[in-house]
Amino acid sequence: MTSIALVGILQENGESLRTFLDRFSKVAMSIQNLNADDAMHHMLTALRLGSFADNLCMQPTTNLDELRKRAAKYMKLEELREFRN
Repeated sequence: MTSIALVGILQENGESLRTFLDRFSKVAMSIQNLNADDAMHHMLTALRLGSFADNLCMQPTTNLDELRKRAAKYMKLEELREFRN
C-alpha cells in the first residue's frame, strides 16, 4: 500500500473527528515508510471544513505528534458539545 491510499479517505458529513482520525490512522499505519509530511498533507485535505481544519491552516504544524495533541483538544471539545446536546 502507498500514500495514494490516503487520497480516498475523507471525513464524512456527521463523522466525528475521533472516528475519522481512527480510520485515517489505521490506513496510514499500514503504509510502510510513509512520509510524515505526506500524511499531514493528506489529512488536511481530507478534513471537513471546521474549527480544527481552520486551526491547522492558520497555525500549521510541523510534526504528527503536535497534530495529535491538537486533535485531542478538538475531540474533547466535540465530545463535550455532543454530550450537552
